[in-house]
Amino acid sequence: MTTKAPPEDTTAQEENAPEDPRYTVEPALIESQGRSVAVVVVDRLCDAALAKLKTPDAWRALSFLQMRRLARESCAKQEDYLSAGQPVLETIFRMLLVSPSGTMPLSDIHETLVGLWTTSPSPRHIGIDALRRVLDHAEHFGIGAVESK
Repeated sequence: MTTKAPPEDTTAQEENAPEDPRYTVEPALIESQGRSVAVVVVDRLCDAALAKLKTPDAWRALSFLQMRRLARESCAKQEDYLSAGQPVLETIFRMLLVSPSGTMPLSDIHETLVGLWTTSPSPRHIGIDALRRVLDHAEHFGIGAVESK
């Protein structure tokens, strides 16, 4: 006689997986790959942010938070800072870099991407579930999910 195994209890798994996870740039993820956070961020600063530095290499003395603030204050409102022509993770890294809180929920990231892409000459689309999978494997960019408490 065979017995049927009881169905798995997926409620606990569902409770632990947030509906709308938040993502951030985690400097430790970048450094764990032997890369400099400052170099990664300075490559994504707009010209206006770089112009605010007293010397061309002044960025070397800035912390991640200072560089993020500089990017937010100088680049966030620049029309071409986020572009539909950039790779998806590049765009998201920049979004997170200039976001006021340093984190963004998946739904806001998706909405911003869709807005950028639908107005471009070559429209693209990514579903929110596919975007979540991309972000959950974006360690190379230093992007990670914020742990919910």
